Amino acid sequence: MTSLISTTRWIGVLAFLVYVLTGGGRVVGSDEVTMLELSRGMIHGHLDVPAGATLDGPDGRHYTKNAAGQAVLALPLVAAAEAIASVARLDGLRQTLAVRFLTSFFNAWVAALLLGVFYAAARGLGVRPGAALMATLMLGFATPLWVYAKSFMAEPLQGLGLLLALAGSARAEDPKARILAGVGLFLAISVKASMLPIALLCITPVLVVRPFRESFPLAIAFALAVAGHLAYNAARFGNPLESGYGAQATLAAYTTPLVVGLYGLLISSGKGVMWFAPSLWLAPRGWKAMWQRPPLARRAAVAGLVAFAAALVLYGTFEHWAGDGSFGPRYLVPLLPLLFLPVAFALDGASRWVRGFALALGVLGLLVQLGGISIHFGAQMREAGDYPYTRALNDPRFMSDSHFNPRFSPIAAHWRMLTRNLSEHARGQVPRLSGRGDVDERVGIGRGDQARMLHALDFWWLYMLYAGLPVWPIALMMVLLLGGAIFAALQLHSAVEAEAREA
Repeated sequence: MTSLISTTRWIGVLAFLVYVLTGGGRVVGSDEVTMLELSRGMIHGHLDVPAGATLDGPDGRHYTKNAAGQAVLALPLVAAAEAIASVARLDGLRQTLAVRFLTSFFNAWVAALLLGVFYAAARGLGVRPGAALMATLMLGFATPLWVYAKSFMAEPLQGLGLLLALAGSARAEDPKARILAGVGLFLAISVKASMLPIALLCITPVLVVRPFRESFPLAIAFALAVAGHLAYNAARFGNPLESGYGAQATLAAYTTPLVVGLYGLLISSGKGVMWFAPSLWLAPRGWKAMWQRPPLARRAAVAGLVAFAAALVLYGTFEHWAGDGSFGPRYLVPLLPLLFLPVAFALDGASRWVRGFALALGVLGLLVQLGGISIHFGAQMREAGDYPYTRALNDPRFMSDSHFNPRFSPIAAHWRMLTRNLSEHARGQVPRLSGRGDVDERVGIGRGDQARMLHALDFWWLYMLYAGLPVWPIALMMVLLLGGAIFAALQLHSAVEAEAREA
């Protein structure tokens, strides 16, 4: 047990440092900005936010339609960021950018915690240390989870909630595990209401194999999450049943033919999860292996597969199933931890051929993510002409080329931009932020600088150099982070070896 805790801890430390090293240090997406402004508003005692991706409430103020779960959990970090900006005597745009910079690392914490929980869950279900570690690293760095760890989007928190719900419910006989499942249920639903049916399916093992009275912690978690949404709705719109999503919260929004949505989410060139996370080709083998294991693994296999199927139906029929703008299949990112449990089982005791194939898939996935973390998806969409949008989100031909035509695959487009921008940097053609022009409040820079940033690489330390900040403090921070990551990797290696000797 001591070695397991040590391994889990060092996985989290290593992942966090790598995510910080490769972070963007920016919050620019519409949903990201409004979520951050909601958190900032809460600190000052209100729920309204500046106009943007917002709706007007009956009081005439502007409100985000997003759930409040992430904004609440980010409060300590946002409050600390505002305090630091205040101490530094920053004001106006500089204060906003500083708060966004610090808050942008919130998901680095969440994704690192998710990977630690994933490893512990795989081990708890019977996967040996080496296979569990390999699956954990593939989940963290060979799937879009890495890209979303750079964002202030809610998908990593949703994934953490679903994973806790599934892993806890699989160990239904353990009261502490049932409490963890309740925490996961509460977290997933509180962060996004549409997670409700998927999260409930994740806890079905408890409901099936244990007496109803032992499901009390889960019932409390469910009730608190729903009550939180109702209270939040009432505070914004004066009606507990008004979420702000309007027609999107009704069956009228589910107009995509299921076959189109399934093709798009699974294997399309623009959003197919099997290309954005190639290691998932091992999942069928893993599900078969889980079914041949003791009851804990079988429960997790069934609940995870049913939850995934429900997500495919839910999002595959939604009018804008692709979740644009985003990198990869945004709506399936929270399902990745559940899908990688079978990957861990596929690796456990695998032949040399299977391990070699898995390694190749992992490397391919890593390459896909390197394009995604190096070039912000917003820049790629702008260069491709996909943004600003020219069609309504519910138009059947919305971004159809980028979604379905391999010639316009975002994976290839990210790498074309990365190759070009690296070449320009090598020749000394480094973009510079001028600070001139009318500033777009959402992205924090003017139009001229936005055009120059199409030739940038999406890392915070490079943005600092683009802005003309001194090199040596940035280099010192990079050396400290890199040294910490190397130390954590060495400690992780030792911890896994110790755990393998105990197994």
